[in-house]
Amino acid sequence: MVKIDFVTKARGFFRHLFSAKGIDATFSWRQENLYETHNRWSRLKSKVAKSSLLDHLGIIEVIHPKNKSCDIYGSFNRFVQGGKPYFIYVENPTALYHYRLKRNQTILGKRKIGSCMNDPHLKALVFMSEACGNTFEKVCHPIPEGCISKVIYPYVPANPYVNEESISLRSQESIRLLYVAQGIRFYSKGALEIVDAYKQLRSLYGVQIQLTMVTNLDQISPSYIEELKREDIILSDFKLTFEQMQQLYAHSSILLHPSSDDSSPLTILEAMKAGLPIVSTRLYAIKEMVQEGVNGFLTDPHYWFFDKEDIPNPAVWNHREESIYAQSLSKEIAQFLFQKIQRLYTDRELLKNMSIASLKRAESAPFSETHIAAQWNDLLPKLNF
Repeated sequence: MVKIDFVTKARGFFRHLFSAKGIDATFSWRQENLYETHNRWSRLKSKVAKSSLLDHLGIIEVIHPKNKSCDIYGSFNRFVQGGKPYFIYVENPTALYHYRLKRNQTILGKRKIGSCMNDPHLKALVFMSEACGNTFEKVCHPIPEGCISKVIYPYVPANPYVNEESISLRSQESIRLLYVAQGIRFYSKGALEIVDAYKQLRSLYGVQIQLTMVTNLDQISPSYIEELKREDIILSDFKLTFEQMQQLYAHSSILLHPSSDDSSPLTILEAMKAGLPIVSTRLYAIKEMVQEGVNGFLTDPHYWFFDKEDIPNPAVWNHREESIYAQSLSKEIAQFLFQKIQRLYTDRELLKNMSIASLKRAESAPFSETHIAAQWNDLLPKLNF
């Protein structure tokens, strides 16, 4: 069995991978390195790392682990120098150099990335999505010969509170809309459009339409929180356990995720595991999870954070305050949400069928636990040499 030391900070969903019984490996990691949202210190470090001065200096964080008892190292979005074979799990290509579009294009940046990419200890790049894998060489750097490249989606456990029978019953009840976003991305993921659509629906259907919004409430203005409460919107802080989130997904009818600011949202995959139809945008990996008219509906985002070819869009990427963070309402997206929710409200057979389709898609390759475990079991033995 392969012994892996995961040496970087990583998002909370990695807990499921590290404890997966179907993967023939043992993972060691540090609990303090797993996070759901960034704390103030992490946000400050990220802001400093994104300085334009550091672009010219080619500054890229490289991890130097000390543990020599493992077989291989694993990392999330970071290069490693530890004298052992290692793999990187990549969210999107720019994550390797702090999400900066020019850092890999300066003289020193090119040199640094080239050196890291051609390190013989880098044995594999594991991509979080097809969009990431398909654009890696164009956005970041050519993949050296001998380095394995492979797409493995995040390991998300099945939701134990859902089955086809419960979905059929749920589809006949009042419509419970769900929106989940970190506070810093509350607006860039479509909160204003959702509230606008909800108000229209509420005026038609009253309490038969409900909306729950999960976010970091301390990052939303108190006056807007009061406004949402006056609209009978249920607000929940972004502190729920994974099991509590599973229960919330299972109790909901539709996930709303009209995002302009996403690469590979775990929220969508978690909602699919609960059999929720997804109403979202054609942004990056979202279109890999949501099949139009099968398990959800998609529209163009208000702003293309990544363009239609899944390449970072400088017009938005480098001007976030004037675009995704500007808190500007898209009436077109609000109307799209209204129409799709109304369609599912009035056609409960469609709601049931799309819900079951979402569950089946989540339980099948390439998103099922068994498939993802098999992908890791195929890859890991090839790295230990």
